[in-house]
Amino acid sequence: MAYGDLVSRVDFNMKRDSPFSYACHACNRCCRNKAIRVSPYEILRLARYLGISTTQFIANHTEAGGTVLRTNENGDCGFLGERGCSVHPDRPLACRIYPLARWVSPDGEESFGHLTPHPHTAGIYGTSGTVQDYLDHQQLAPFFEMSERYGKLYQAMVDLLEKLDPDELDRRPERRAAIDELPAGTLASMWVDIDLTIAHANMNSRDQHVSVEEAINIHIQSIEVWIQSAASNL
Repeated sequence: MAYGDLVSRVDFNMKRDSPFSYACHACNRCCRNKAIRVSPYEILRLARYLGISTTQFIANHTEAGGTVLRTNENGDCGFLGERGCSVHPDRPLACRIYPLARWVSPDGEESFGHLTPHPHTAGIYGTSGTVQDYLDHQQLAPFFEMSERYGKLYQAMVDLLEKLDPDELDRRPERRAAIDELPAGTLASMWVDIDLTIAHANMNSRDQHVSVEEAINIHIQSIEVWIQSAASNL
């Protein structure tokens, strides 16, 4: 399916010190008819919360090649239960930051904007705090850190692919559309699956002594080794 870009319609006119507050009243209307993109870090946290591997999580709970959380036929998030979000402690970045959206320019300049609210939302908007206060309350710092780490890794992979094939950049929209149309539970790339990647590196990310941070480090290092190896053969 084709996924709309919600942030393309957002006016990113706020900074971290801008007045902002939002009180959620658990109406759950924001948990419907949304395409929630997830990163390998978010998949790992959700999988650990559910007590399954990232391989199982991708197969059972994602679509678009393992990059979007699967929804029910009625459009509800697959994790929306009778009492609200069933994975709330490890909910993804998109859910934590809602109703805000974040944009980081190629130069590293950060800004924030309002997503269009549901017309019948029970959430209360205000200016009693700041954007930073809201980010802190939603515990978003580690998610932003991982976005930066994986963003750099992704760019390194793109740069390598462009060196391998100068026409790669022109093919990206076509490749993205093809990934979005993959059957639910299908993996677009092994690199999305942290447990699978670590298994290939002869490590066990499910070991009780391996923290989420350690698993992320092994995952990123494995991809970096692949990039360096591929680049050395150019």
